[in-house]
Amino acid sequence: MIALLVARLKRRLSPRQFVQVLATHDLGKKHVNRLLRKTGVATPGDAVIRAPFYFERGNIRLGHRVFINTGCVFLDEAPISIGDRTMLGPKVSLCTTGHDTHPDRRATHHTSAPITIGENVWIGAGVVVLPGVTIGANSVIAANSVVTTDIPENVLYAGSPARFKRSLLIDPQD
Repeated sequence: MIALLVARLKRRLSPRQFVQVLATHDLGKKHVNRLLRKTGVATPGDAVIRAPFYFERGNIRLGHRVFINTGCVFLDEAPISIGDRTMLGPKVSLCTTGHDTHPDRRATHHTSAPITIGENVWIGAGVVVLPGVTIGANSVIAANSVVTTDIPENVLYAGSPARFKRSLLIDPQD
């Protein structure tokens, strides 16, 4: 209870403090978003985030009505941007950082690239999105896929690595 009170009074919260408060208190959407903004995350204030949720820096921009299900991990060394009405299933990992594959450089050399997710995207449970990926609006990424390349708009991708499965044609009469 004290951690929550301190978090509400502070002007700025570290991601670690936010993660701790979210994991230990049952907060409403309004309070979660208010505390989230104190970490530097840009949010319009109507995201739904289910604990546990982990991020490192606050280098995140959320659109309107974003839904982040339980167990998601954002490694946000580079910016992560999520469009309006996008839904992330349980245990989705957004990883903006990678390491050199050469054994002598692996521990000391890393690269970072932003992840951009368009509007109205559905990312299924257990998906991993790697650095530099952009996912187009209205697309679906099937559960347990690994997204290594950009995904166009209005498509379904699945697998490891994620591959095109079919178009999601939007009928204007629907």
